Amino acid sequence: MLNTDEGCSSISDENGNLLFYSDGINVWTKNHELMRYSNGVLANNLEGNPSSSQSGLIVPNPEDKNLYYIFTVGTEYIGAGSGYPRNPGFKFYTIDISQGNGGEIIAGPIDLAGNLSEFWSEKVTAVQGKNCSEIWILSIAENTFYTYKIDKNGVDTSPVISSSNYPLKDKRGYLKASPDGTKVAMADFTAGQNFLGDGRLVLYNFDNTSGKITSSGITLTTPSTDGVPYGVEFSQTSSKLYVSTLKLPTSFSIFQYNLLESNISQTKTLVHQEGGYRGALQLGPDGRIYASIPGRNYLGAIENPEENANDVQFTSNAVNLGGAISSQGLPPFIQSFFAPVKLIDVATGEVLNNNNQIFCIGSSYEIQPQKNEPNDTYTWFKDGVEIAKTRTLTIDNDNYGSGTYEINIDSGSECKKTYVGTIQVSFEPKPTINKIPPYIQCDFDSNPIDGFTSFNLETLEPSLVDNLSEISIDFFETTDTNFTAPLNKTNYTNSVAKNHSVTVKITNNTTLCYETEIIDLQVNPTGLTSYTDEYLCELDENASIPNAQFSIGTGNSFFDFSLKTQQIINNSGGVLSEVTHDFEYYRTASDASLQTNQILPPYEDDLFTNNATVFVRISNKGETSCEAVGNFKIFVEEIPVPQGNLNDTILCVDNPRLSPQPQTIPLNADTGNPTDSYKWYINGNLIAGETSAIYNANTEGEYKVEAYRKYPNIAELCVGYNTFYVKESNQALIVNLESVDDQDNPNNNKIKIVVDGLGDYEYALNSTNLSDFVKGSENLSYTFTDIPPGLNTISIRDRNGCGIATSNQISTIYFQRHFTPNGDGHFDTWKVLGVDNEYYDVVRVKIFNRFGKLINEITDKNHPGWDGVYNGAILPSNDYWYNAELIDSNGKVRKKTGHFSLLRK
Repeated sequence: MLNTDEGCSSISDENGNLLFYSDGINVWTKNHELMRYSNGVLANNLEGNPSSSQSGLIVPNPEDKNLYYIFTVGTEYIGAGSGYPRNPGFKFYTIDISQGNGGEIIAGPIDLAGNLSEFWSEKVTAVQGKNCSEIWILSIAENTFYTYKIDKNGVDTSPVISSSNYPLKDKRGYLKASPDGTKVAMADFTAGQNFLGDGRLVLYNFDNTSGKITSSGITLTTPSTDGVPYGVEFSQTSSKLYVSTLKLPTSFSIFQYNLLESNISQTKTLVHQEGGYRGALQLGPDGRIYASIPGRNYLGAIENPEENANDVQFTSNAVNLGGAISSQGLPPFIQSFFAPVKLIDVATGEVLNNNNQIFCIGSSYEIQPQKNEPNDTYTWFKDGVEIAKTRTLTIDNDNYGSGTYEINIDSGSECKKTYVGTIQVSFEPKPTINKIPPYIQCDFDSNPIDGFTSFNLETLEPSLVDNLSEISIDFFETTDTNFTAPLNKTNYTNSVAKNHSVTVKITNNTTLCYETEIIDLQVNPTGLTSYTDEYLCELDENASIPNAQFSIGTGNSFFDFSLKTQQIINNSGGVLSEVTHDFEYYRTASDASLQTNQILPPYEDDLFTNNATVFVRISNKGETSCEAVGNFKIFVEEIPVPQGNLNDTILCVDNPRLSPQPQTIPLNADTGNPTDSYKWYINGNLIAGETSAIYNANTEGEYKVEAYRKYPNIAELCVGYNTFYVKESNQALIVNLESVDDQDNPNNNKIKIVVDGLGDYEYALNSTNLSDFVKGSENLSYTFTDIPPGLNTISIRDRNGCGIATSNQISTIYFQRHFTPNGDGHFDTWKVLGVDNEYYDVVRVKIFNRFGKLINEITDKNHPGWDGVYNGAILPSNDYWYNAELIDSNGKVRKKTGHFSLLRK
């Protein structure tokens, strides 16, 4: 008959038969009829509220099976709960189920809030006391917890009062006690705008003997990211805490906290999220935690609340409600009813219920319940079969073995209650340890005769077990029987001189089963043998670079230690061999002693600098024993470094190139060491007979030089190399000159020069100044434009430095197209420009008017030109004609006719 927004409560007998239920306002019997008071009045106003988070909680009298108590809390919100009035406060009623048709209210209401009624929260929970004869009721107002004890005499209305450091910001949200009675969790549902307020989940410690909250509490949630907490619940073993939150828009989430960890707040993990509104969480007698999400026709469930968060399984449709619809609340119970009896390992005090237990074959275990009452009766079952009637049970793999162990404790007190505790046990084998001979170590530390030295116990591990995976190996002094102080197994110094023993403990990382064995250690006095030093050429850093042009010394080198082994064997007089002994090489005495950082093939990976020390450890084959130790030096000598030049070295040759080519240029590769020898190559080919530091090159190409140096203690020569690049060049050879003079425009006069040669050429007109030379687009030709009338020369410079060539003089002339005899200094006369030089011997020019009449004649190449006057008369502007004959110094005649304009301005 119940229909409520939030709070509700119900209770059944020990067999699961419904007794009665309530929404905090009404009480219905198991027959779904409204219960009445003893005077016959209907119990329809218990002053709780269907909109109160935990509007009612039903608690039995610990010893009277007929008496029950309903505790109700109201709500502060006016009009909340479909017409129900605002009625905060905290009250309780007494019910006798032996009366009437399913029970009657025989007493109440009893007001527990008094003048704090206005400040009371919507929270109430209950937890069993230290024994079955007491139950504690908890509620909170503002920053104060009020705890009331219930025993066979009923409810003690004088509360135990505890303070909280977290005053309530809101009255909504659930309050729950852990089944083992040690903790209390409270959801302070402070929604704020958009449900992103400062609501919080607070966890407290609780003493179920005194009823006191014994800690100030720790805050676990971050509402702005997680949503606002509403429902809370503990797992059956009290090892995990769950909280449900609401985050708009309509997101229902469940988070888990691991209460077995020291920093609980850091263990928060999201285990489920879906669309929905706020809803409650409630532990059931089957160990599952149920979830109510409003508007669903089913309940969700956390199937395995004891597991770590990543393994938790949530089923959304765990319980079909048969057409009914879930709302926000679920009926709270006394969590202690579902708490298992804690079973303890007598030897360690460890609580075994929290996990499936792995025990080790070969060991026996004593198990007993934490509960210990002298009048109780203890009965043990294994896989459902009774096996013992003792409080303490001893088990091993032979007597009972793996399986499910359960203890039933029948209380001898007036409660007559049966307590149950269960654990799952699996027996697993211990690791197998191989027997090994004593570990014999050479004493070659700073005091080689004191009987103390360093051992690397880790080197024993491969011989102790056949498979090193999934196990842990530790070593302890034999006196450390509790294995509290593991030894430094990579650098352990024996605590007793010469002969000593330690304990090895080998543990399976999965089962944690372990086995131990005694390891004998022995120290032998040993001197340090000196072996012949080794001398090496340093490596070339560019050795692995194809077509490298020069070598660079690295300052280090590697050594083939197999050669050293053979050398030691050859000098041992037949005592040593690779069949009977192991030869190991190390960089430090400590490494050799501890057998760490061994130098192993391929030896090219181990580089040594000059004056490095190497230690040799010689051991009997297949045994953890040291027979001899020694050392030697490695000296690294420098490779010679010849000079080179990767830039072009210019060889100036004749033009045209002579054959044979007589010119040479010296290439100096001197290393500075007069005893070094050399080899020269051109384009990869050996130049026979050239062994000096300087080579006179007479042709271009790539020259490689190798320098060789002999060191007295190195059989082979140390070699370094470098490279020269020789390039031939020469002065330009002029092949052709072409001159073009333009009759119409002197600016169009040009000269083109063509040359031949091997050089990189640039050109200058009438100059040899370096700044006047220009580089053209073509290396072997260049055309100059805007040539001035007269004699011109062209110089050609080899940019590689092989000289400048200069052309003969080139004549360029210009017949004027007009003249203006106005005295301004510009074309005041008419003449042929560019002939007033030694290039021409004869110049004869006749000038005619347009009727063919000769009006002037020029016969001197230095003549200043006709001024436009004929027989003293100034001739007018007009066109005039000329007839010119030019004879150069070579007798070559050039004739030219044309016309020009006389312009009067």
